[in-house]
Amino acid sequence: MRRSDGLPVRDFLPSFVQTCFRNVAVSKCHVSQSGRCDLLCFSCLQVAIKYVSKDRTPERLKVDGQGRLPLEVALMTRVTSAPACPSVLQLLDWFDRPRRYILILERPDPCQDLQSFCEENGCLDERLAKKVLVQLIAALKHCESRGVLHRDVKPENLLISTESQDIKLLDFGCGDLLKRSAYKYFAGTPAYAPPEWFRRHRYHATPATVWSVGVTLYNILCDRFPFRGAQRITSRSRLTFPRSLSTGMSLASTKECHAAHNPRKVPTSP
Repeated sequence: MRRSDGLPVRDFLPSFVQTCFRNVAVSKCHVSQSGRCDLLCFSCLQVAIKYVSKDRTPERLKVDGQGRLPLEVALMTRVTSAPACPSVLQLLDWFDRPRRYILILERPDPCQDLQSFCEENGCLDERLAKKVLVQLIAALKHCESRGVLHRDVKPENLLISTESQDIKLLDFGCGDLLKRSAYKYFAGTPAYAPPEWFRRHRYHATPATVWSVGVTLYNILCDRFPFRGAQRITSRSRLTFPRSLSTGMSLASTKECHAAHNPRKVPTSP
C-alpha cells in the first residue's frame, strides 16, 4: 500500500511518526506481507496505526472545541477523554491525509485479540471468563456514560494482555451516538446481531448490546455460537452448553442471550 503522494509506506511512516512524536525514537517498523504497516515499535512507546478510507466514512460529527470530526474519531474522542477507562483502547492522536484518516492508537504489549487467544489456548476457564466479562461490562458502561454505542462487541474487538489478562475494547468503526429511539441500520457483525433486527430490522441500543455480550460470553466459554443463522436466533431455541459449567456461568450466559428475545426484559444497562 502506498501513501497518496506516492511515497512507499515503509519509507514514509518512520519519518511520519518522528514528525508527530518528536521525542520518540523509532526502533522498528513492521510491514506485513500485504504492504500494510500495522505496528510501529519505539524505544519508549508502542502504538498501533489504523487507516480509515474516506470513501467508507463520509459521516462527520461535531465535537466541542474541535469542529466536525470523522465519526470514528469523534466517538473515540468522546470515549477516551479524561477520565479514561482502562478497559477501552486509547486514541492517542489522528491525522487527516488526502485519501484516508490515520489513527494512532494505544498498543498494549504483549497482547492479542481475544478470538486469537481462544483459538490458541482453547475455551476460557470460568475464572478468566468472569474477569473478561467484568471488564467488558465496565468498558460498555463507560461508553454509555459518554453517549457512545459501540455496536460491534465480539472477541475479535477485545485485546487481552497475555501477562495480566486485562482486556481493552477496540474498534469503534461500527459505532454511533447513543439514542433512546430505535436504530434502523445495523453496522456490526451479523452473527452478533439481536433477534429483533432479523424480525423487524430495528433494535434499541441496550438490548442489542446485552445480546452481543451474551453471545461473546458463550463463544469464549464454549468455542461456538449459541445460535447459528437468523432462523435459529429468532426461534427461541433452548440454549445448550457443550461442556459442564457452574450454575452461575451458565445462568449468566442464558440470561444474556434469552433476555434479548424480549427487549423489554433486558436490564437497563449492559
